[in-house]
Amino acid sequence: MRNNQFVRMTALLLLASSALLACGDQTEQPAVTNAVTEDSAAVTTEAVTEDNRPALELPEMDFGGAQYRISSVEQADADSLVVDEINGEAVNDLIFERNAYLCETYNFDFVSEVAEDGTTHEKAVAKVILAGEDAWELIYGNCVLTCNNAIDGVYANWYEVPHVDFDQPWYPAQTVEQMTINDKMFTVASGINYKQLDSAKVLIFNKNMLAANDLETPYQSVLDGTWTMDRLISQTKDLYQDINGDSKRDLGDQYGFITHPEQNGFLMSCNAQVLSKTADGGLEFSVVTDKMASLVEKLYGWYYESGDVFLGSFRANEDDFSPKVFIEGRAAYTFAHLSHAPTYYRESDINYGIAPMPKFDEQQESYYVFACPSMFSVPISCQNLEFAGFVFEAMTYYGYYDVTPAYYELTLQGKIADSQDDVAMLEIINNNLTASFAYCYDNWQGFAHLLGERMKFNKNSGTKDLASAFEKYKKSAQRRLDTVLAGFADE
Repeated sequence: MRNNQFVRMTALLLLASSALLACGDQTEQPAVTNAVTEDSAAVTTEAVTEDNRPALELPEMDFGGAQYRISSVEQADADSLVVDEINGEAVNDLIFERNAYLCETYNFDFVSEVAEDGTTHEKAVAKVILAGEDAWELIYGNCVLTCNNAIDGVYANWYEVPHVDFDQPWYPAQTVEQMTINDKMFTVASGINYKQLDSAKVLIFNKNMLAANDLETPYQSVLDGTWTMDRLISQTKDLYQDINGDSKRDLGDQYGFITHPEQNGFLMSCNAQVLSKTADGGLEFSVVTDKMASLVEKLYGWYYESGDVFLGSFRANEDDFSPKVFIEGRAAYTFAHLSHAPTYYRESDINYGIAPMPKFDEQQESYYVFACPSMFSVPISCQNLEFAGFVFEAMTYYGYYDVTPAYYELTLQGKIADSQDDVAMLEIINNNLTASFAYCYDNWQGFAHLLGERMKFNKNSGTKDLASAFEKYKKSAQRRLDTVLAGFADE
């Protein structure tokens, strides 16, 4: 596993609870041995220190007290980058220590601004930037709306920003590949904070229910690369029970799987892309393929014909809210955003585990974990690109190695020592995060929301007729795609 972040965090939390190791004087931690399962080989990793993790190759720099100005679309996003004080919460305190170290070392200060109205953030920053005003070094905007700014020429090409090295492990490689067209990338997610990991679409499972039904947890299958759609579906088969005794499959019963049917996490995890890159660096639709048709057929049969799946809501104020049903112990698996673990499951009585969403089949080489958080951009009006890139690179490096592992602990109920299987799953999830170019750039006019808006998957029904859905919407989708590609064209 790449970099074994969990080893560093385990040592940090269990053996040096009084030390904040975000930046600066790191004391060596003892080696940690992690047995992923009884049947798998133990993974032994040497102590993680600044001496043996990849170096941050930045020159000595003095920015003369300059202000590094960040504009964020939401307060939660802003708080994942800059905090005002230590408050005893691990993630918060590591962010504070990282930033304090960077400011002292490179002589600058952070200024963090939050939009008064998130829905107009992108328009507001675009107006300032296109007027030529040097107002910010970094924009942290809504993943869809900020991409509308990108194709309007509001942001710099990240590949022209000094000091930022997207080949490094602290940038999610699949996300970088997705968001790059014609050697240009205007928006990107980053290891600078935990927000892309937080937004990851994953599976949460009830360990006790699996054990009671003589079903193995998915841990070993994930590690072996055999965690597939067919294996997941088989794990949810014949678990239905009429708990409330009313002879109807309804909210009060037990199911193998809970999801909201329009969610598109499976499309990404199965690498069933709605857009594909062409030989000349452009994009074309790849909606109607044998693979996509097979996946749609598989999901339709599972959702609407098997009786093993409860199709719920993702709106917290509704009775059939998926996390609520899972917390009440009435499902073996549920679709989730990883953020649901600390938000809903961490304080529950459910003995839960975490797994990535499955591959399409065993021939698929990699896991893909769909995660589209807010995205980072540098304004085209920024007058000091070197400053913008230098600080972003440094923040990302320390965010990846110090802040993100603290989020593992937050997610796993404060019991990392007892949850090594799930820490390994989080490592796999974090190392395979991918945004979706289609999702970010199609402005709800393309096929990024294929199951919901195009295939009409809902709580009651959907359609398996992929070709007809494509024909119905392809003209309007092509117009949008042409507009997007124009924003990435050579000048």
